[in-house]
Amino acid sequence: MTRTQRTWLWSAGAILLVAVVVIVLVVVHASAAPPRAAGTAAPDRTPSPTATRTTPPPAAIPAAPSAEALATLPLAYHDAVVPQLLDGTTVQPANQWEIATPRAPLVALFASPAADAAPVATLASTVATINRPAATAVWGVSDGADGGMVLVSTPARNRTPGDGGVADAPSATFAWARAADFTLTAVTEMVHVDVAASTVSIVGRDGAVRTTESARLGTPDDPTPAATSTYLEASYVDPTIGYTEGHPIALTGAHSSRIPSYGGNAALTALHFYPDPTGSSHGCVRVSAAMTDALAQLPVGTAIDFR
Repeated sequence: MTRTQRTWLWSAGAILLVAVVVIVLVVVHASAAPPRAAGTAAPDRTPSPTATRTTPPPAAIPAAPSAEALATLPLAYHDAVVPQLLDGTTVQPANQWEIATPRAPLVALFASPAADAAPVATLASTVATINRPAATAVWGVSDGADGGMVLVSTPARNRTPGDGGVADAPSATFAWARAADFTLTAVTEMVHVDVAASTVSIVGRDGAVRTTESARLGTPDDPTPAATSTYLEASYVDPTIGYTEGHPIALTGAHSSRIPSYGGNAALTALHFYPDPTGSSHGCVRVSAAMTDALAQLPVGTAIDFR
């Protein structure tokens, strides 16, 4: 056998060996695949679409009452008593650093943020008796449709000291309201009245004290409100009140917890100037002329804490 013949035989053998290996691999693969019944279509290899996540709709809130319905409700103003209004035993106010200004002459107040809650009173866009624009402080938020609901201060009582034989009454009240009924504005300052230390301070949201001074407060019989959250209802000058000597009066939404009335009104609490730097008040907070000026720079609706 020549060298050429041997080379040809080796090449043919190699080709035959490769063909045998390929045939074996095809047979093994076919036997490993599961049989498919006759007439059954091949499985669809198209990936299934990813499920779309849907955001649940906002919780419902009470419907806006008609103008006619609002007119039949009691007005929550400083001389009013509206039993359905909330106090510190039913809500835990937390300063939201926002002022709420009514968008209409009257807005509805509710005792609950629930969708089926009925209005219990109204809040006016002006402060009764002095005809000044009104605004209030926001103390809580309940998410929902149209901005949800806000917990706001009211200037009214929910009962009077002595009612039912109970000597004390809550100094401040709150109510839920539709956020859409207000213009909400962020603020950076609040007023802190430390009853135990007899001081008044303007405090920033960052905790820094802008200004502070000693104050003259009430007596045990005519106490200054304590453990009470309220708001700056109005800042104005009343020339008929001689002892203020023309300095601005900072009227709060709080009342005396012990006396039902004083000076012809429902024992309102104010921060005001008094010429005698000694002695005590009938529940109001007596401050210097400089402090009345500082308080007058704060927007109406600013939060006030009596602690």
